Amino acid sequence: MKFEELDTIDTKELFKEKAMRLDDIESKKYIEYYNNERYDRYGYQGILPAEYSHEYHLIKKDWQRKVLVVDDVIIFMKYVSLFQHRYNRMDGLPISMSGDKDQEKRVFNKIIERKLCKKVLCIEPESKLIADKFELDSKIMTYNYYSDVINNFTKIDRNGWRTKRGVNRLLKDPLLTYRKLEHHDDSVEQINNAFTRWKSEVEGSRFLSKTLANGINKHEYWDTDSSEYYLFEYDGFPVGLIVYILSPQKRGIVGHQIVNKGINHMIVDYKIPEEIKKRIGAFMHYITMRDLHERGIKHIFCGMVTGMRNPSLRTFKGIMNDTSFEASIWK
Repeated sequence: MKFEELDTIDTKELFKEKAMRLDDIESKKYIEYYNNERYDRYGYQGILPAEYSHEYHLIKKDWQRKVLVVDDVIIFMKYVSLFQHRYNRMDGLPISMSGDKDQEKRVFNKIIERKLCKKVLCIEPESKLIADKFELDSKIMTYNYYSDVINNFTKIDRNGWRTKRGVNRLLKDPLLTYRKLEHHDDSVEQINNAFTRWKSEVEGSRFLSKTLANGINKHEYWDTDSSEYYLFEYDGFPVGLIVYILSPQKRGIVGHQIVNKGINHMIVDYKIPEEIKKRIGAFMHYITMRDLHERGIKHIFCGMVTGMRNPSLRTFKGIMNDTSFEASIWK
């Protein structure tokens, strides 16, 4: 759309008619440019979360996140619907494809001035650029988790780490196996159902969205290079699933882990040794990181992963990843 159109458009039309869905193949070039330029400005924090990758939207058709292009300025938006509150939120500051930072500011100021986006989500270096003109609404303390694959695998491949986490013992167990799925496998849906049952019956979760799980079940992962499904089995029974989506960037492929579900958080009708239940998380992390390292993938993010109790999620991610970083929402 043209810059001048921002003077006459309303918030609903902006999001519904002018912004582009992220499962549209056209969105891919804007996502890649934005990620590359934002990385140059802010480092690894600048890479958008999994929910803003084209590859993620091939699995889950999420209509609430879109990309808007004003002249040559890229803006990512989320439509927030929370009880009676409904509004557009800008996620990340605008970036010009021609490098015109003055135009970035003009577009940003016009969108804010006309209240086309009510709030703005920023990573820390972006927040410093707008903090004096906005009021802090809230903070997301662990907005995303990041690992440099080379550094992370060097750490976890040490004998001391593998021994402490029980990985060495599990590596010697011939009944514990894994495979990367190359054709449809019913175990994917079996694991998702077992996890959902655990969330409901053990954790007591009342509101369980099955949208992503259904997308994971139906996705034709065997016919694409944009995702990798790692299935873990004990004596032929499924005990774990990790799913990565793989997004090409200027600096190589970036991995986003979007599923991490182990037998310790599943209800099944077969018996699995307690040692496997206790150590499966570290074992799955070691195996997948080894594979990603061997393939030359350099960056991975695990911010959006669900698959365990919320109280233990931050601790587990903190152990398995190099670092985490926060984001702030401004109004």
